[in-house]
Amino acid sequence: MKEYTVLVMNSTELNRDVRLFIYLPKSYHKTDKFYPVLYMHDGHNLFDDLQATYGKSWGIIEAFETNPDLPEVIIVGLETVGEERSNELVPFTFKQGDSTKTFGGKTALYLDFIVNRVKPFVDQRYRTYKSAKNTAIMGSSFGGVCSTYAALAYSSHFSRFGCVSNAYFPVQKEMESLCKTADLSKVKKMYMDVGSKESSTEEGCERYIQSNQSIYAILKDKMDSNNIRFEIIKDAIHNEADWEKRFPDIIKFLFNE
Repeated sequence: MKEYTVLVMNSTELNRDVRLFIYLPKSYHKTDKFYPVLYMHDGHNLFDDLQATYGKSWGIIEAFETNPDLPEVIIVGLETVGEERSNELVPFTFKQGDSTKTFGGKTALYLDFIVNRVKPFVDQRYRTYKSAKNTAIMGSSFGGVCSTYAALAYSSHFSRFGCVSNAYFPVQKEMESLCKTADLSKVKKMYMDVGSKESSTEEGCERYIQSNQSIYAILKDKMDSNNIRFEIIKDAIHNEADWEKRFPDIIKFLFNE
């Protein structure tokens, strides 16, 4: 049986109920230890194939069970679904394809909900290290965009950032502009990656890679090289099964000093 807790919290910022998926380290109920916290997007896709949108999760619980050397962290996943996913995880407005509909632009509201509502609740309910230096945020695709934005605009609240298979390109110019002006002095660790086969077309794959390379080229000059890492993952595609493979190494990089 997979051991995680599902809670529902109403968000006035987002005008919806948000399901929280919470994982506690195995040692949590056996010790009086305190733990760092990792907030993750797409919480329904993290722990359980039965909850996952496409029937496959990140396998995070299995990762901790099979890798006893992983740093112990509390993980809080926030469910992001439907059209609101694009709105909440992409910080600037954009249009997809030939559609006249506008998406994005609610990321500040989403992160404010985490910072002002979810984090205080988690810190009160569980034994957490409350400081920004022990608080991380991570996600994939648009979740990677959101986590990058958090590094650029919310580093007073988070200091460790996991940005996986980042889909920056719909808002590339805006992200690059923000990267150039952002202060990253409080960022302790930043992980970025992109797979070589993120898209079903060669053109799309190259767009992903070039987009990520451009963002990294700006950020790497703002941080100590030991604290930022960028990987192009050979043959990796855009799905949970491939993110599952990378998860243990990402966690080690983010939390091992």
